[in-house]
Amino acid sequence: MDKSADTLRTFEALQEQIEAERQSRIAYHQQKVVERDLTARRDNGPLNILAHGDSWFDYPLSQDIIDFLRRGPSSPQILRLAHYGDSSTTALGVKKRKQIIDSLRNPANGAFDALMFSGGGNDIAGDQFCLWIRQFDPSNPDPANGIDRTRLQALMDVVRSACVDLIDVRDREQRECILFFHAYDFAQPTGLPACVVGPWLKPSLDFRKWTNRPQATQIVKDVLLAFDKTLTQLERDFRNVVYVRTQGTLDPAVDWANETHPTETGFNKIADRFRLALRAKFPGRI
Repeated sequence: MDKSADTLRTFEALQEQIEAERQSRIAYHQQKVVERDLTARRDNGPLNILAHGDSWFDYPLSQDIIDFLRRGPSSPQILRLAHYGDSSTTALGVKKRKQIIDSLRNPANGAFDALMFSGGGNDIAGDQFCLWIRQFDPSNPDPANGIDRTRLQALMDVVRSACVDLIDVRDREQRECILFFHAYDFAQPTGLPACVVGPWLKPSLDFRKWTNRPQATQIVKDVLLAFDKTLTQLERDFRNVVYVRTQGTLDPAVDWANETHPTETGFNKIADRFRLALRAKFPGRI
């Protein structure tokens, strides 16, 4: 039996399933746009939101950010294009960018008040995480010396460029749509996978000999703080861009289900941060 052929067929079947579900979500959203009169941008009524990115917006093992945001009497209408298991390895890639452009251009989706984007995590974590980490030196065990700052800055420059490109897309297609980014929270290098996927952090830290848990955790935090700095500057540099401060929200002891995903309670806490950010821009509408 050709195992590679079976694997390819399984992968193709999964992608077909994902695309079918995505099209079903789009059709449902378009139906609700008509029912809720969201075809034009308004100053009142429910929000019309496009959500794209990674598994923080579509997590198969529990309720996630989008699920919690949809709750409540003034629940926004959210077109969720993020999908776990998507073949795109990065939320900042070409495939997802084209999906966003198509969604913004299609009048049947209505005028979007907001575009919420969750991305960058896959670019930082994973097997490549070791690229940003220096080898442990017993004579200088300070975690501050555990990061290759030049390489990390090069990565942050790439992430910023991808975000700027997304802002340009928004400006061309629906300029008044407000873009919301976030920088996750301080992930825990526990070695815990999400079912059979991962882990994403501990293997790289172990490879570089950072096996002391508090030191390894500080290194991960410092890397994510670089992401925070990048998005803070992005918010300052561009109009209609909001950086949702989610870092520091989760309790490290109880709010992480695995290395890079919160528990359901944790996702609810992150959703509250998004809700507050949306209310600041759209008072009385969510």
